[in-house]
Amino acid sequence: LTAAALSSPELKSLAIARVDIWTSSACMYLRQTPVRSDILKSFGVPKLKKVHEPPQSQNSLLFTAARTTLPSRVWTYSRDLVLFKKMVSSVFAVCLAALSIVFIPCTALGGSQRPVLFLVSDDLRPQLNVAYGQKFMHTPNLDKLAQESMVFDRHYTNFAICSASRNSFMTGRMPDKTQVWNFINYFRESKYWKNDYLTLPGYFKSKGYITLGAGKLYHPNKPPNNDEPYSWSQDRSYVPPYIGDIVNQSCKLSADGKQQSWTCVEPDFADQSSDGTFLDNMRFADYNESVETAKNIEYVANIYKTKGTPFFVGLGVTKPHARWNVPEYFYNMYLGDNCALPLHPYSPHGVPDIAFTAELDGQENFSMAGPPGVPGAPKGPDTVYLPWPGHNTVPDWFVKNIRAGYYAAVSLADKHLGIALDALEAHGLKEETLVVFTADHGYQLGEHTEYGKHTNFELATHVPLIIRAPWIAGSKGTHTSQFTELVDLYRTVSSLAGLPAPDDSVDGVDKSILLTNPSANVSDGSFSQYSRCPGDRNWPDKYPGKHPAWFMNNCEKVPAPNITSMGYTVRTHSWRYTLWLEWDGASCSPKWASTTNYGRELYAHDDSSTFPIDFDCCENDNLIDDPRYTHVVAQLDAMLRKRYQHVGDGVGCPNTPPDAAPALEDDSHQ
Repeated sequence: LTAAALSSPELKSLAIARVDIWTSSACMYLRQTPVRSDILKSFGVPKLKKVHEPPQSQNSLLFTAARTTLPSRVWTYSRDLVLFKKMVSSVFAVCLAALSIVFIPCTALGGSQRPVLFLVSDDLRPQLNVAYGQKFMHTPNLDKLAQESMVFDRHYTNFAICSASRNSFMTGRMPDKTQVWNFINYFRESKYWKNDYLTLPGYFKSKGYITLGAGKLYHPNKPPNNDEPYSWSQDRSYVPPYIGDIVNQSCKLSADGKQQSWTCVEPDFADQSSDGTFLDNMRFADYNESVETAKNIEYVANIYKTKGTPFFVGLGVTKPHARWNVPEYFYNMYLGDNCALPLHPYSPHGVPDIAFTAELDGQENFSMAGPPGVPGAPKGPDTVYLPWPGHNTVPDWFVKNIRAGYYAAVSLADKHLGIALDALEAHGLKEETLVVFTADHGYQLGEHTEYGKHTNFELATHVPLIIRAPWIAGSKGTHTSQFTELVDLYRTVSSLAGLPAPDDSVDGVDKSILLTNPSANVSDGSFSQYSRCPGDRNWPDKYPGKHPAWFMNNCEKVPAPNITSMGYTVRTHSWRYTLWLEWDGASCSPKWASTTNYGRELYAHDDSSTFPIDFDCCENDNLIDDPRYTHVVAQLDAMLRKRYQHVGDGVGCPNTPPDAAPALEDDSHQ
């Protein structure tokens, strides 16, 4: 029987298959029956190393090949899964019956079921030193990670706001399927969602992984309880994000409840050292979550080493999300020349009002004093109004304060992410664990007079992505300029970890091939969208009356049927095209067939050089009415419609929570 199995044509066919061939370690489980040395030799397996002896009650011994690489003539990987399944059923079934041997084949990119460390930052544009060429930034932990990883230069969110983005990439479904366009709904309320659908961590859990999480991975309470127990194993409880920073005087609210300052500098502490080790305490958001993640890693590492159970550990840090309650040690790094003003402090020429927003996380003005160290800052409170299209009402000292606070918060996030990365290395799992780092969306720091996210512009949609897979030869310290999206992560991370492809209900594309072929043409562009509700659609009756389309127009508190417009955008190597469509409140879908719209945009891009990232380079002139580019608009419009027009067809509006306010009539559009 053994001889027949080893001479099987299917096995020979598998051995010579040359589709993306990889050689890797073989994992072998031996049960009860002694294995003849000539059989092992025929497979090219050297001396076996005994790595674990379970209790005798299990009546088995676990062995593994001693980190060997099998020759490609013996064991190769073929993308032909039909052939693989045929081989398993017709050949290894015979081996199992004769020898009680089960071979677990390694996947295309390394081992079988790799552990995963999944790291997410909040509101982070590609503002990193080594990864994206921002040399003045202090990000040593992410710098080290980038040097050991592949950096994705063209990675984009699918919706530039926290809840909508996270409900999308944590489930692998487009926002028009999760039906999360505000801070009211979450994906399990969508009429598209079925009970047997799995989230990203839930998919790993279904494959036998221990899944543990901490911090802001999902948006707080969207879904409730961070989706326990569906997404997360119950070995250890999920650690929710701690939002309530200790706030000093400069961060207190004014009498009317508005934030006086977005940058709140903590003074030096007696235990501060030159390398900033004073940060390791509870004064700052994300420290506790990072320490708990280190404990999660210790827990799963012990199980992985003794039982072989793989893990998916997630950590979401809330910084650099505002408020920027930051250490003075970091803040002082970004004063002076490191805090340059934006080169284009006015809105793009010809931008439609609907594309712009004149608010920062729900505030249109700030009454504040300037922090020390910023030239020109007033000593007493001064009211600053955020700008609107064609105007720049923001003084330089305000911009510098915003920028220094944001940069310092990036350094703070790096510090805390380093706690998790160090824990992985300390437990000896660095070389066999897949590490993924990204963010939910980008951020604008005065470029084009925009502040925050809440737009479809480049800086709001562009996010970092760093993937470390040490077993993939050639991926260390490399870049790819091919387009990827957050919705691709579900399929890509699953593939890199060695799991089978998810079912067809999961959106996105597996782009793991980029780690071996950075130039592979995996996509012609990236796609994003954003909702608009001018005047908050009077919600909750805060701004009654008529308003310009740019005024307080985010939809965070607006029920889905009351959205005014949805803007869809596509980014290619040469262009960004955006179309703002009227929203059908009855079906909760855009009116693709309508001949009218709220505005269109066309911006030229030059991607001949993608490193370092230039935050001031582009989107200064809307070319939508230039007759020279009519054919470009037609081509990009067709791309948008192909991607979005039938997403969520016939689904209807989400199940709005009973405490949501009733619908209101449309605002007049100006």
